[in-house]
Amino acid sequence: MSLKVKFPIGVKLVVIITALFFLSLGLITLLVALFVSADVERTARVNNINIDKMSALMVEDKLSLIKSNSMVLLENISVVAGGDEGGSLYTLTRMKNLFFSQNPDIAVIVNRGQTETIDQSFTNIVNDRFFLSNTLSASMIDEFIESNFQVLNRSLIGETIVINAAPFFNGIPLLAMSIPMRGFRGLLVLFSSESITDSFGTGANSTFIVNYFGDVLVHPDQELVSSARNLLQNPFISECIANPNTALEKRFRDERGRGYFGASQKLSLANIIVVSFISTDTVFEGINLTTRRNIYVSLGVWFLAVMFIWFFSKSISRPLEKLKAATEQIEAGDYSLDLKTKSLDETGVLTESVQSMSHVLRNFEVFTNKRLARLAREGKLAVGGVTRNATVFFSDIRSFTAMSEKLSPAEVVKFLNDYMDRMVSCVILTGGVIDKFIGDAIMAHWGALESAGSAEEDAFCGLRAALMMRASLYCFNRSRSYAKEPTIRIGCGLNSGRVVAGQIGSDERVVFTVIGETVSFADRTETFNKPFGTEILITEHTWRLVKKHIIAKEMGKVIDDGEDVKIFAVINIKDGPEADRLLKDLEKIPKTDPELCKKCVGPEGPHNIDELRALLGISAPDLSNLSLDEEEKKYSVAS
Repeated sequence: MSLKVKFPIGVKLVVIITALFFLSLGLITLLVALFVSADVERTARVNNINIDKMSALMVEDKLSLIKSNSMVLLENISVVAGGDEGGSLYTLTRMKNLFFSQNPDIAVIVNRGQTETIDQSFTNIVNDRFFLSNTLSASMIDEFIESNFQVLNRSLIGETIVINAAPFFNGIPLLAMSIPMRGFRGLLVLFSSESITDSFGTGANSTFIVNYFGDVLVHPDQELVSSARNLLQNPFISECIANPNTALEKRFRDERGRGYFGASQKLSLANIIVVSFISTDTVFEGINLTTRRNIYVSLGVWFLAVMFIWFFSKSISRPLEKLKAATEQIEAGDYSLDLKTKSLDETGVLTESVQSMSHVLRNFEVFTNKRLARLAREGKLAVGGVTRNATVFFSDIRSFTAMSEKLSPAEVVKFLNDYMDRMVSCVILTGGVIDKFIGDAIMAHWGALESAGSAEEDAFCGLRAALMMRASLYCFNRSRSYAKEPTIRIGCGLNSGRVVAGQIGSDERVVFTVIGETVSFADRTETFNKPFGTEILITEHTWRLVKKHIIAKEMGKVIDDGEDVKIFAVINIKDGPEADRLLKDLEKIPKTDPELCKKCVGPEGPHNIDELRALLGISAPDLSNLSLDEEEKKYSVAS
């Protein structure tokens, strides 16, 4: 059975490395997020709060200075206006010019009081230089006051109000501060916010000012100031206005979903809030950049590691693939492996072990039987005994004992190996099983282990093997030219019938064999060849199964288990497809000459018992003087 590799080693190693890589990268990123990011966030929020506080103090000082200077100027004008009119006008003019030279950011101071002693020209104290340099008209002042009358009048109840005046003065960044003042309806000061904007500076933090209405008063983006943008839709701004606390700090997302850290301070002087924002993207930009770089570097290292692991895995998987192919080859019964390795690691040791195992299995197969080993390997060898219809074969070399006495032990072994090599090949080619070697004798069977399909086919396979042995032995004898190498003659006996097949032995040694009367009678049948002057004898049981394929002669009857059984001498195979097939199979037998084989089997072979005996050099026996065992009377000769 061929198994497919579902999870290659290379893939497993890559998955493991990838898992470890992303696990470690995830842990590092998590630790950075938990600790480093937390420290950076904490620092950013503290810095944002400090910047907002400092900006709030600066703005409050600026507004306080503008308020106090404006109130002092107005008080002085009120005092001077009560003296000599001519001198007062001159004095007031000088005071005005001196004031604006010292406070150039103030555009105009509007006296909204009811005192009639003040000259009407000093109701609106205008910084002429400021108006001229910015091409502004004094008439804009009244238009502004009229448009914001309701808001500005809140100073009547003691509230200092700051609003954005830029939209009414051609976008020039002007703030209007309405200040409650004793004895007056109010004091309105219009001043430039550029100095405040410049004092906020530039950087990651964005600082700006809004009033309680949500209107932008000061912002680094002048467009927001010029267009009088309202920021109430911003969740942080709206919370700052609604929150009763003076200070507020939190992390939030604006209406567009962008993240910020926000800090705010409400001024005690007016209805304004100083706000500082810093984007979370800006805060974590360094960490994110470092993280991205680490990820890129890590991915590069991971890619190189994966490539290294992949190619390294090939040094393991390729030998293992060869070993897998080798095991499949062994599983198929082919033990002729040629595995070579230069590796000194475990795969090299395993390769040498598989190579050694193949030699052991090959030897095991030689010492047992290939078909038997294959069935055992495939788990198809039945445990215990089973009854089967089989054909059993025995063969024996005539006068082997006397022959072997003329040869040295080495020559005896060499002779037997040459002889057995041919005979065993005949059995294997016909699908038979070598049961055992008994000295020079061979026992084989067909149908007990695996059937060719039917009892007739099993019997004919056994008969074909015997005829092939005859032809191969004929060639073998022709090749033995030495005087010490006499002509070899054998006797073969075949019988068919019921046998018990199974594994017999002990825990130390088990063999697969067949037993029963059929086996015993096949063995006895082989012994009848010598008195009958034949080479291949088959019982009547076998003859009935193969008679349509062979030329045979009845030799006599034998008493088997109280029953007379005919014995037949096999002369030849009948001419036809089976004869041609037999001759082709003989070409596969080692050291067998196909031309010589034709003299033994097939159309050119013997057609009767006399031609057979002449071919094999067997003398015709005198059956009339044949001495039988009178005590056992195991067999009798037909007349």
